[in-house]
Amino acid sequence: MKTQLTLLFLSIFCISNSQVITGKILSSESKQAIAYARIGVDGENIGAIANETGIYKIDLTNVDKSKKVTVQLGGYYPFEQSVQNFINSGNHNITLKEKVTDIAEVKLSPKIYENKNWGINTKAKKVGFWYSSNGGSEANMLEEVAIFFSNRKKVKLEKINVNINQFTTDKPVVLNFNIYSNENNRPGQSILSENLSVKLTEDQIKDGTFTYDVSDKSIWIDKESFYVSVQIMSGFKGKIGLSAALLSTVYLRSYYDKWQKIPVGAPAINVDVKIAKDKKIKA
Repeated sequence: MKTQLTLLFLSIFCISNSQVITGKILSSESKQAIAYARIGVDGENIGAIANETGIYKIDLTNVDKSKKVTVQLGGYYPFEQSVQNFINSGNHNITLKEKVTDIAEVKLSPKIYENKNWGINTKAKKVGFWYSSNGGSEANMLEEVAIFFSNRKKVKLEKINVNINQFTTDKPVVLNFNIYSNENNRPGQSILSENLSVKLTEDQIKDGTFTYDVSDKSIWIDKESFYVSVQIMSGFKGKIGLSAALLSTVYLRSYYDKWQKIPVGAPAINVDVKIAKDKKIKA
């Protein structure tokens, strides 16, 4: 009887100290749910991805309470709050404020700008980054991968291209793209004024390449190096493969853990840009 009472007490104690938080991520302006937003703990491999209705569930039971819970999404200002205050708050719905950017119209003259393609273009079949899933919770634990672009000119991002060597899934898969500044030779802050997400289906992959047209997004990078990242955000059953180039550098992270630099191979991500031509100096 004593043993049973002890086990019952321990069970009640564990349940009462469990800090699994459920809530919803919303736009502060429209009050609409934000699908597939990523919530996590800054500097830790701990987090979750909201579902298509904005609902998330995150376990903060064994997390350092002085660290910060964060939600970051292109086109929105980041949300940050200490783990302790977040747990103690009565409402765990998170509202993100949209970025408002006044961008003056820029007319691109053919005499000033030219088209270029930067990045990794390999369509390797046997070298790649492969993601397998049975549709379970692990499908939402796929790493964000990014590659570096050195830049010293004013450029406008027109298209993001990803070379895909395998796509066998039971349903469309949500991809999220981000553009980061360069901070201490790692991806820094997102420079996007809006979210870049798309539902990918097999028929959108043409000759081994998926192209995401962002020419209407007015994404400008002015004489600064940057990073382009991609992450699978939704669950699926099947396998996805990104072609990769050996001896290239990739940057990886899970949720909001620190970026890891791995100089072994990188996914085939490349971008089409309009780049400012050098001015000719008259003799």
